[in-house]
Amino acid sequence: MEIFMTCVTLLSLCLFHSSLSETQSMCKGNLPSVQHVALNSSVTIPCPELSAPEMVFKLYKGSEEICYFSINNTFISKNNNRRDFPASFKVNDTNNSTSVILNNVTVNTTALYTCEAERIFPPPFQKVEHKPQTIVFVEGRPVKSCAICQHADHLTFWVVLGIMTTYGVIMTCTVLILRVKLSQTETPFKDRECRRKWQGVQHPTWQGFHIDTVV
Repeated sequence: MEIFMTCVTLLSLCLFHSSLSETQSMCKGNLPSVQHVALNSSVTIPCPELSAPEMVFKLYKGSEEICYFSINNTFISKNNNRRDFPASFKVNDTNNSTSVILNNVTVNTTALYTCEAERIFPPPFQKVEHKPQTIVFVEGRPVKSCAICQHADHLTFWVVLGIMTTYGVIMTCTVLILRVKLSQTETPFKDRECRRKWQGVQHPTWQGFHIDTVV
């Protein structure tokens, strides 16, 4: 019985690990991040890291280029291909991270955005492999941001933990019931064996013949 319980526990842990690893691998893959924003608000779209004195950043809405930013040391020049997309470029001096900020978003802003970068100086000219993608949803009312991958791990953990706990309680109750029934079945035989007394070796009784003699 103990071997059976050990096997069941190991199997449950393996299933939990596989389901959790699968969920984490989905969140750590190349899936684009999702941002829900309210109408007429602003949204920040991440771009590749600033890794050279002169670089060019391009923002695409789907396959259409809408913004073009050129950085020469600290000077930033902007070229907007779409006037209906007011945007600004931001560089974080702490970690050299960059981003494009879209202001006064409308329903038409909803799309998949890709930010690409190119190193101009020092040579050679080189494109940055990392191309962050962001899906932007613009709604007519303020909404809370939804972090899908952050909640997926917690939800999976609690669901699997609940299933394992319920299964463990059921198995424990089943084992206890079987032990009680088994002990009740063996008790009468043990009592009967214990109550038998040792009677020692019994010899057969010899009965002789009594002959009356008449004098």
